[in-house]
Amino acid sequence: MSEKVFSFKSVLLVDDSEIDVLVNRRLMELTSFASQVTVTNSGEEGLHYLREECAGSEKAPDWIFLDMHLPMMSGYDFIEEFKSLPESIQAKSKIIILSVFNKPELLQKVFENSFVVGQLDKPLTQQALHDLATKGVVKFSASS
Repeated sequence: MSEKVFSFKSVLLVDDSEIDVLVNRRLMELTSFASQVTVTNSGEEGLHYLREECAGSEKAPDWIFLDMHLPMMSGYDFIEEFKSLPESIQAKSKIIILSVFNKPELLQKVFENSFVVGQLDKPLTQQALHDLATKGVVKFSASS
């Protein structure tokens, strides 16, 4: 029996919706997208995880799927705080906005950051994960 091959080592999913987390995590498992999917339910938890558990770039997730509509700290605020993390994490971890988020003025600002590489509407699809795994990019949402 051959060992399962994953496209990426790790993903951080920052989302407060239990249903979205369940669906998206399961899709990542079924498509062998990442061998490890870490879930945090808030922006604060996500940043804490990155600061405390990902000290070196080798431990940083390859992808961060970020909901923009989070309690207390929005996805936009998460991105602003992400800028204060070590350069090694910023260089390795690419952020995908995983949200129906249609505030053009904020989106334009968000996409000025080199570590924010696209936006996908919820829920994730097999095709979107395939595009990330094979091309390293996603189509930007129509709202961007």
